[in-house]
Amino acid sequence: MDGILALVKMIAGLAAVLLLIVLTLKYLNRFTSQANENFRVMKKIAVTKSSSLAIVLIIDKYYVMSFSEQENKIIRELSKEEAEKLIQENRQNEERQLEMAENFKKIFEKAKRK
Repeated sequence: MDGILALVKMIAGLAAVLLLIVLTLKYLNRFTSQANENFRVMKKIAVTKSSSLAIVLIIDKYYVMSFSEQENKIIRELSKEEAEKLIQENRQNEERQLEMAENFKKIFEKAKRK
């Protein structure tokens, strides 16, 4: 009986510690939030393990930027139309990939039943 009581106390203590950790992280997140309406990464694509290309919105202008461990560079400024076209094409590609995944899932489920 004493062993069960000790186990319950240990689990309750662990739950209390986890709750305190979660509350502390939520509180600290207010001070470390990077949300900024003037700077948004619209789309980011990994090129290598340590570098990537991104479409970045800075205030009202779109830029193609390269990000790496050594430096971050603006490659070129995009017009709003070019950026919206690239973002729209990306959304369409993602929708197609989701549709293909759903179709594969359906085919797999049918084959699994047989």
